[in-house]
Amino acid sequence: MKDTMMEENPYRAVGEEIVRLEAEGKLPQGFDLEAACNDDRFIELLEELEPYGAIRVYAAERAAEMAREAAREELNREAMDRRKLPRPTRPNRLLSAEEDYTAMSPEAFRALENRLRNHK
Repeated sequence: MKDTMMEENPYRAVGEEIVRLEAEGKLPQGFDLEAACNDDRFIELLEELEPYGAIRVYAAERAAEMAREAAREELNREAMDRRKLPRPTRPNRLLSAEEDYTAMSPEAFRALENRLRNHK
């Protein structure tokens, strides 16, 4: 009779093992068994691994996914904050380190000449 039950429902042993793990408190903290059972990825893991291993891998994958999502949200929040910063009204342009003596007015040239004389 037991063999016919196993043939009827091959997942019965897996379900019993998961129930035992839950009763012993061996499921990871915050593990949502109902949500996991409705996720195809968890079912795939149960087909590949023992129930305890499948639960641990699934919980780790979900935690990593949540961490990635939190990081994306943080980056988006920082980008939004940067967009709120005031922007310069004039475009940034490189300023020459050297004076352009030919474009100076005679007054500006004399002022520069006087500063250089007084600097010595």
